[in-house]
Amino acid sequence: MQTVRLMAALLALLALLIAQPAEAKDKRKKKPSPKEVHKAVQAGSAWLRTRYAEGFETERKHSVPELVLLTLHHAQVDRKDPVFIKALATAESCELTYTYRVATLAMALSRLNPYKYRARLAHCAQWLVDSQLPGGDWGYPGTVEGRSQMTRALKVKPPVTEEEAKGGPKAEPIVIERKLPLEKLEGQHGDFSNTQYALLGLRACRDARITIPAATWQAALDYAVKVQQGDGSWGYDRGTTSADAGYASLTAAGACGAAICLNGLKKSPKSHAAVKRALAWLKRAWVPDDNAGISETTYIPPSTWHCYHLYAVERVGRLLGIKKLGRQDWYKDGAWWLLDNQESNGSWNDTRGDTTARRPPYLQTADTCFAILFLTLSTPPLTGG
Repeated sequence: MQTVRLMAALLALLALLIAQPAEAKDKRKKKPSPKEVHKAVQAGSAWLRTRYAEGFETERKHSVPELVLLTLHHAQVDRKDPVFIKALATAESCELTYTYRVATLAMALSRLNPYKYRARLAHCAQWLVDSQLPGGDWGYPGTVEGRSQMTRALKVKPPVTEEEAKGGPKAEPIVIERKLPLEKLEGQHGDFSNTQYALLGLRACRDARITIPAATWQAALDYAVKVQQGDGSWGYDRGTTSADAGYASLTAAGACGAAICLNGLKKSPKSHAAVKRALAWLKRAWVPDDNAGISETTYIPPSTWHCYHLYAVERVGRLLGIKKLGRQDWYKDGAWWLLDNQESNGSWNDTRGDTTARRPPYLQTADTCFAILFLTLSTPPLTGG
């Protein structure tokens, strides 16, 4: 009798072990529940608030107050939270110097209150328009020498005063015109990653009724089309060597950037050949646990940019109203990957395959921010023209 009971217990345990993977697999046929997503987002935002409780370093091209501000907003952190206050005060007072930071600042202020911060947004728009390079691209800014990106601050005066910028949704547009002659930037080359963020920033400024020159949109679109590869993908082009291998995050960035330019030019993004080819490539290549094609790049470590990749996919999906890549629900797949790979402290830190142990600390912040921006579907769809 005892043997029979033991056998029955073992069979029950075996049945349970078999059932658990099946249940887990069935669970992933659906998106994570709002409760599960909320829990992950709150843990991530708590980690950010702990990390920056003492304030922000502001001098480097990879300083993060603007990115943290944008993320805390989408995580629905109370605006009276001390770190939120510090991030906003820092972002408001910092000199505009680097493309990623100026663009992310514009994105944050446009989401917080596009009318209250209209003068600052106009300054961002002027800076981004003036820093566009002769090739239609953006750098940090700085020049490329061999494989090194030499950075330097670019100072641009605000185009309007606080008083001149006042107005609500029906206020007259603030019209931006390029002031820095292109010849001042001759010989400089940007890259496709800086370019995508510049366009996101300009789009955010336009949403605040700031008119961007058509020439800016057209030059950026021409650049994107020029460096798109034959298979529809984009790589980390820097204008000084043969084209880099195309991969998923930069292809999503290319489709997103081209769509923003076309929208700014009052043209339909989805009907443009470059966008259609990029989406076809993404539909073929999409997998939730890999930035497809990045192992072929010669510029950056392939193993540490997956949260950046997922946020790029979120942007193109939201901008163009795409819910699936091929037959796959990109949000469901990406959200499960993020929930499965969140650190116990609430952060995200994608160090897979990185054996150097030299990953800069700011990348853990960036990963955490990108993960939260993905999970909260932070990118507003394109509207109007």
